[in-house]
Amino acid sequence: MKHQRPLIAIALTIGAFVFMSNSSGVAHQQNKDRTGAPGSDNTCQQCHAGGSFAPVVNAFLVAEGDIALSSSYMPGATHTLVVSVSATGSPQGYGVHGTAVLADGSNAGSFNDQDGSDCIWLDEVDGRHIFEQNDLCSSGSFEIEWVAPAAGSGPVSVYVASIAANGNGTSAGDSFAGGQFDFEEMVTHVGDLSIQPFGVRPGANGELAFTSQEAHSISVLTVDGRILFDGELEAGTHNMSLSHAGLAIVHAVSVTGVVHSQKVWLH
Repeated sequence: MKHQRPLIAIALTIGAFVFMSNSSGVAHQQNKDRTGAPGSDNTCQQCHAGGSFAPVVNAFLVAEGDIALSSSYMPGATHTLVVSVSATGSPQGYGVHGTAVLADGSNAGSFNDQDGSDCIWLDEVDGRHIFEQNDLCSSGSFEIEWVAPAAGSGPVSVYVASIAANGNGTSAGDSFAGGQFDFEEMVTHVGDLSIQPFGVRPGANGELAFTSQEAHSISVLTVDGRILFDGELEAGTHNMSLSHAGLAIVHAVSVTGVVHSQKVWLH
């Protein structure tokens, strides 16, 4: 995951030239995409400045209700995208304006309609899906339901830009923070495994396939540390049934000392 970079690939960005401190977002107000994603307009940093709040923004995905994913997504699955903005000082509220895109700048998956009681709504600008605040939000924690793209879509990038606002009704005295957060596609199926330095593919009923050019020490663990497998595998292709559904961590060390770690989703 890449933190606090100039916004690119999946975009979550806050702001605009006229992104009022007490307003809804610029997609709704101006029909503008200021997320920082490829092809978007200028972000809000140029106007929302002069404040002393020093905001910091972070983003991660939650799957299956409580499994936090910091660097990967499950294709086709419904996730909660969590954007968290914190700041020094005492801002009156926060704003957010963002989108999720693939490497070519097209929409990555889709956002579901938001709860009418939260501080987020969905919009669209020139075909690009956008989520943003519907008013100045007292909390810097935002949750958006996101359905990931289909298998084979590749990496998703989230651009996040946020504003800590002083609530004076103008852009003066606010502070801006932005970042890029990248999520790799998680392997969720068994495919043909050619003999390579190391590869792992999950399948149905907890099946896991390994392939390698050299022997490895393999450990497979659940996210809470339960050991599903721990042993030695010779070079070649091996299949095993682990009788586990959900996220698992594969840790492998080759006889030459090369370390591989990978998250897999067993079902």
